[in-house]
Amino acid sequence: MRMHDPRVQTNNKAMQLIYGFLFTLLATPALIGAAHRYGFLDYPDERKQHQGAIPAVGGLAMALAIAVCTVFHFAGNEIFWVMFAATFMIVLIGFLDDWMKLPIVIRFTAQGAAALGVSLFADVQLGQLGDLSGSGTIILGVSAIPLTVFAAVGVANAMNLSDGMDGLAGGLALIATVFIAAVAYLSDMKLTFDGLLILGGALIGFLFFNMRFPWQQHARVFMGDSGSLMLGFLLAWAAIRVTQETDNALPPAAALWFFAIPLWDTVSLMVRRVLTGKSPFQPGRDHLHHILVRVGYSDSQVVRFILLVAVACGLVGFLGWQLDVPDAVLFYGFLAMFALYCVGVRHAWKLMRLIVPLHRHP
Repeated sequence: MRMHDPRVQTNNKAMQLIYGFLFTLLATPALIGAAHRYGFLDYPDERKQHQGAIPAVGGLAMALAIAVCTVFHFAGNEIFWVMFAATFMIVLIGFLDDWMKLPIVIRFTAQGAAALGVSLFADVQLGQLGDLSGSGTIILGVSAIPLTVFAAVGVANAMNLSDGMDGLAGGLALIATVFIAAVAYLSDMKLTFDGLLILGGALIGFLFFNMRFPWQQHARVFMGDSGSLMLGFLLAWAAIRVTQETDNALPPAAALWFFAIPLWDTVSLMVRRVLTGKSPFQPGRDHLHHILVRVGYSDSQVVRFILLVAVACGLVGFLGWQLDVPDAVLFYGFLAMFALYCVGVRHAWKLMRLIVPLHRHP
C-alpha cells in the first residue's frame, strides 16, 4: 500500500500559486499591447491622480489567469461553475464600466444579481453573525440572503474604491488573501485554500507590473474596475465560507478586520459626502490616500503606511480568532477603531506628523 507523501501535496499547493503568478505574468504584457492598440486606457480624473494614459487591463489578465487555473483544478465541482459564472458577470460589468461608464443602477443591479446567484445556487450564505451581544449566536434566518448579497457587493465596491494609487488595491487584496488563506488552511478547507493560492499568485503577478520599483517609477498597468470588483467579490465569498462552514469557523467579526481599511474608508467617505450634500457614489479625491497626499506625503509613503496598517488590522482579526477573543470584543473594537479612524481622517495633518516623518520625495 502506497503511503501518502506530504511533500507531494505541498509541491502541488506551491504549483497552484506559481501557475497563477506565471499566467498573469505572461498575459499582462500581451494585454498591455492590445490596450495601447485599441485605446483601452485609463486617464486621470477627479478620483485618479496618475500622470498619462495607463492600460487598464490588469484585472483582465488576473481574471484570465484565475479562469485557466481554476478550470483545470475545479472543473468537476458544481459550485465552482456557479462562482465562475458570477465572477464572469462581475468582470464583464467592470470591463464595460471602464469602457463606457455604466449608470450606477446597472452596475449595482448586475453585481447584486451575481451575488444572489452565488447565494442561492452555490448555497454560500452569511447564516450567522456570531455572538455579538454575549447572549448567544445571532442567526439571520430569512435575512441571510439579502445580508449576504449586501456584504458581497459592499466588499467588492469597497475594494474598487480603494484602487487609487500604484500598488494600493492590489496590496490590500493580497493582504486579505493571505489572512483568509491562513484561516482556510488551519480549518482544513482545502478547496477554498487552493482557490486562494491561485488568486494570490495572480495578485503577485499583477503587482509586478503595478507597484513602483527602482526599475519602474510608475505602474505599467492598472487593474481597472474589472479587477478591483472581481478581487473584492472573490474575497468576500472566501471570507463568508471560512466564517460559516466549519465547527471552528472564523467569527464574522474577525473577518471584518481583514477588510478594515477598504471598509472604513468607503463608509467614512460616504457619510462625509452625505453630510455635505453630495452623492455618496460620485467620484472624488476624498479617500484616505488622497488626504494623506494632501498632507504632504509621497505616493510611496502613503501606500506603505496604509498597507502596514492593513497588516496590523489583519493580525487583530487572525489572532483574535486564534486566541478565542469574544466576538463582541472583536466587533465593538472594530467599530471603536472606525470611530478613531474618522477622527484621524479629519485631523490627518497633525496625526501623521507624529507617526511618519515627512519626506516629499518617493
